[in-house]
Amino acid sequence: MNKKTFHLMRVISFVLLLSTMLGLIAAAPARPASAPLGQTIWLRANANNQYVSADQNLANVQLVANRATPGGAGSWEQFVVVDAGGGLIALRASNGLYVSADTNLGAFAPLVANRPTIQGWEKFTWTDVGSGQVTLKASTNGKFVSADQNRASYLVADRATAGGWETFTWGVGTAGPQPTTPPTGGWNLVWSDEFNGSGAINTANWNYDLGAGGWGNGEWETYTNSTANVYQDGGGNLVIKAIKNGSTYTSGRIHTSGKRQFTYGKIEMRAKLPYGQGIWPAFWMLGATGGTWPNNGEIDIMENIGKAGEQTKVYGTLHGPGYSGGSGISAVYNGPRFADAFHTFTIEWEANTIRWYVDGNLYVTRTTASIPAGTQWVYNNRNFFIILNLAVGGAWPGYPDASTVFPQMYTIDYVRVYQR
Repeated sequence: MNKKTFHLMRVISFVLLLSTMLGLIAAAPARPASAPLGQTIWLRANANNQYVSADQNLANVQLVANRATPGGAGSWEQFVVVDAGGGLIALRASNGLYVSADTNLGAFAPLVANRPTIQGWEKFTWTDVGSGQVTLKASTNGKFVSADQNRASYLVADRATAGGWETFTWGVGTAGPQPTTPPTGGWNLVWSDEFNGSGAINTANWNYDLGAGGWGNGEWETYTNSTANVYQDGGGNLVIKAIKNGSTYTSGRIHTSGKRQFTYGKIEMRAKLPYGQGIWPAFWMLGATGGTWPNNGEIDIMENIGKAGEQTKVYGTLHGPGYSGGSGISAVYNGPRFADAFHTFTIEWEANTIRWYVDGNLYVTRTTASIPAGTQWVYNNRNFFIILNLAVGGAWPGYPDASTVFPQMYTIDYVRVYQR
């Protein structure tokens, strides 16, 4: 073989190899690795150009593709893309629960957003099919998700191939504060307020406390039902705002008495706290029966006094007959400055036991052995209701001074109750 023939054969071999590689690249399927893990997104069905929603007002929180807009932060049209392992993804709705395609709900696998953990039915293959479009395939039955309104009014995972109804456009949503992963250990969500509205609070859940008078603590504020003091901000938060008006102060205090009452459970709030001398936010519960305070019992899930030196501390306390007021059974969690970011404040309340957490960190457990001898544990077999308030002044936090900035805002992402 002469040199010219040898070089010609090398060129031909290279061209053939390059052609083969290009053919393989062209034939390669789109990869699910393109999923925007960790991002908040919206999805829009291409066939009807409507956004996908997990509106909890619908039975079983079924996903539907019938919304004209993608909503804002914390809305039902926003989903967090979660890495489910093995190249698969999960979608977490704004209620903090995962989307499922469980065929036990129907042979056509209707998609619902009601699962607290990621199991098989909560895993999907995300495939980028180009031009900003994707398909989703349920990992357990291998079927594509469809928004075909000729079949049902909600999304299903029952299609063997992907056509127009099985492709979706996606985009980056409004981030906003993200919910924490729902708890494991058998806890199931039984009630929440995600504060996804705008303006006045939902009075199906909450009542207002009104007026002044110190509230037993020498406080300075007057509580109102004005949206100047208590309102949903349209971005997925409740805001309780303390306002200074000359030498007087207004603020908000709301509670669930007679509307949302619970015996036992995992009770959690995600919030960013206010700060400053004389500022006193609280998340707490009172017994709905058992007489007057303290015989009815009080569980303080979170209290913070915003003066210097206290902005990194929250208190969890029990008040009952024989251990109330300054004699309450209290513990302190030392953390970051709670006015700088959102944090979760939680109790797990069971018969004879209550545990307190901040950001999932257990910091104290109280049992019947924790109360003084001869006193009564008043937290068993009794309904309690939830209270949120922002006090100004009082014997414990002291009073505003020249260093205190107004207005102050207690910003609450959600309140959730889980039970076993």
